[in-house]
Amino acid sequence: MRRLVWIFSMIAVLWTVWWLLAAGALETGLNKWLDDRRAAGWQADVDAPNVSGFPGKFDLGLGTLALQDPETGLTVTTDGLRVTAPSYWPGQVTVHLPQSPINISTPDIALALTAKQAQATMRLRPTPDLQLDHLTATGGPWQIDLPQGKLLAAKDFRAEMAQGDRPDIYRIQMEASQPVPGELIRTALALPLDWPRAFDVLVADITVTLDAPLDRFTLENRRPHPRAIQLDRVTLVWGPLTLDMQGRVSIDSTGIPDGQFDLLFENWREGFELAKNTGALPAKLHTQAEIMLNALANLGDDPERLELKLRFAQGQAFLGSIPLGPAPRLVLP
Repeated sequence: MRRLVWIFSMIAVLWTVWWLLAAGALETGLNKWLDDRRAAGWQADVDAPNVSGFPGKFDLGLGTLALQDPETGLTVTTDGLRVTAPSYWPGQVTVHLPQSPINISTPDIALALTAKQAQATMRLRPTPDLQLDHLTATGGPWQIDLPQGKLLAAKDFRAEMAQGDRPDIYRIQMEASQPVPGELIRTALALPLDWPRAFDVLVADITVTLDAPLDRFTLENRRPHPRAIQLDRVTLVWGPLTLDMQGRVSIDSTGIPDGQFDLLFENWREGFELAKNTGALPAKLHTQAEIMLNALANLGDDPERLELKLRFAQGQAFLGSIPLGPAPRLVLP
């Protein structure tokens, strides 16, 4: 019996020493990272971090946090951020978002994200570069606001990102319950007053190939850029309008895509009216495009269903045979 008590006492002492050393290393590592960012010209302000949670976990409270990257102009400020991890493996990290807004801005846009009971759990590989193996984000009611007003809101959300067979490939799955576009979007789309407030379905299953894995150097050095995007399934149902997308594009070193996405529209005429009202389709092409789309729709069994190809080639974008202008550059800031 004494021997058993002695063994358990030694385990408790060793576990306490481990927890104290790891907690100190966690706090030291955070301060060093912040010092390195400041040395690189960043603004990196944070309240004195507080580590608790003994004995089962590490619970790091950051209080007020403000980060700004001078190279991209990206700024993030928040209050009440918490990071937790089990004591046995600090590489399984859960970030608990605050109830107060998270402010994110770039030179082109500023927005505020507010989410209730929101958290993101990251599982890192036990390697020196701590590659991201899996990320799961969940939460209750959330909304995104611009200075001009509400942009988007929903009852809840769930998103997952998992590393594939290669370390630079990630599969992303997202779903939101009853997303509600704000008045900014409804006004921009010139929606009629009786158009439904919320999406009925909004789901995405996407595979992205990057030029480097996501790891602990991602924020410190150059961001990995996409080299291919495959839409396994993207479905949007909003009132009478249904859109399904599938396909794949490759992306060169300058961010120009090449490839195509297959689009299936239900009640496509509603979508065509939106495209005209928002200016997404140049006015000079309205008549020509409507004649062509009607002809394509009449080739099928149901004239209300339309199958199109969104193509990217030689730096240009096309919807079927309709030119849309220069292709977008898909480059992370």
